[in-house]
Amino acid sequence: MKTTFRIFVSGGNPVAVDSAVSEAFLKLEELEGILSRHVPGSDISRINRMIEGETLYISDECDQCLRLAIEATAITGGRFDPCLGTMIDAVKSGAGMIRDVTGIVSLDEVRPLVECHEAGRVFDLGAIGKGFALERMGGILATHGIENALLTSGASTILALGALDWPIDIPLSSGPRRLSLRAAALAASGNSHQGNHIVNPADGSPAEHFENVWVVHPRAPLADAFSTACFTMSSREIGEFVTNHQPDCQVLSDPDWRT
Repeated sequence: MKTTFRIFVSGGNPVAVDSAVSEAFLKLEELEGILSRHVPGSDISRINRMIEGETLYISDECDQCLRLAIEATAITGGRFDPCLGTMIDAVKSGAGMIRDVTGIVSLDEVRPLVECHEAGRVFDLGAIGKGFALERMGGILATHGIENALLTSGASTILALGALDWPIDIPLSSGPRRLSLRAAALAASGNSHQGNHIVNPADGSPAEHFENVWVVHPRAPLADAFSTACFTMSSREIGEFVTNHQPDCQVLSDPDWRT
């Protein structure tokens, strides 16, 4: 997932903690092989290669992540879109906007089954996959009896487990702001590390309202998706989004969207 994952555990038997952490990182490796469109044999790569009329059974993990992505798309009114691989590639390469992205696929209502109605859609789960992976890794730690831990995916997504307050510094241009993260996730979106790569699904244009956006939410994958969505919004649109999703969602930005 092109970043470094870390796990910090507070307390516990060192041998048991080492075993749990090892299992969590094995899960991460498994998810990379399932969710990354850059891995040739991944579920997402196979979906992206589907032709019209083809059906494909996928893993339960991929199915769950895709359904969360669809949920995030609905909540954000389409500002988060997991089918923007073509647009993202165009923006990164400097090719400009791509307004017409073709292709239609659907998920079976019950089974982990994808059907391609029209070829052309390119799924990219980079804006939700890190949070999804952290949540799955955190679940493994919990099954081993680890109550308090902090899991990080670079500086972009952080998940705090348990009853401890974990101090997290937000690097605002006006000066760092410290948050206390407890039993919640913090996700960041911006162009500072990868250049322009976040696009507005409405027209494929680069999102340039803010330097960075951070979202705190109880679910790591949704924090991940919502930070990307909010990065494409105007200050007014973020205000409407926050109003509609409080108290579960907190949005910070640089510059401050509230000014």
